[in-house]
Amino acid sequence: MIAYPTVSGFKAYGKNIKLNLSFDRVLRVFDLLKEDIDEIDKLELSLDILIKNYWNIKSLSYPKKVKIREIIFNEYISPGKKSSSKDEKVLDFKQDASYIYSSFMLDYGIDLTEQQGKLDWRKFIALFQGLSPNTKIVEVIGIRSREIPAPNKHNQKEIEALLKAKAYYALEMTEEEREDQFQRGLDKLVNALEQRAVSQNAKG
Repeated sequence: MIAYPTVSGFKAYGKNIKLNLSFDRVLRVFDLLKEDIDEIDKLELSLDILIKNYWNIKSLSYPKKVKIREIIFNEYISPGKKSSSKDEKVLDFKQDASYIYSSFMLDYGIDLTEQQGKLDWRKFIALFQGLSPNTKIVEVIGIRSREIPAPNKHNQKEIEALLKAKAYYALEMTEEEREDQFQRGLDKLVNALEQRAVSQNAKG
């Protein structure tokens, strides 16, 4: 039914599927999936963006198209990665576009605007993961992901500086993302209180 994927594509339901996974096309699909439009339209549009010969599978049923999109994401775009709503959001390719652009120029001398339609998504991610600590996007991600230290008499200025930096580089979030972040904050608070209670009981 489905042939094992190759670098350029795979065969599914008797159809040869040729992929076009330039980084800008994949990012366009990420943006599309966030839009408030019909899920069937998202499915059709995303496949049209990612598949060179989309016309070849247009007549397939929607369940089969869903399976094809799953293969593209699981085998080519995010292989081996399991997303979790509990993961803290520290990167947004759209909002961080200028930071990413300058970081690629600094480390690799690559102008990403000139690489649209050329640079494969998997190569883009490999280069992104290899960016050095002195690049802007790595610095920004570090600030967003850094834990606020427990306050003491020595680190008040450090905490204030980190809070200001976090506020400056904060990502805009959807209502769903804000609710999820709020819930994570509550969970952390409950865990901290539970650990403190256990510690106090042990001492008592």
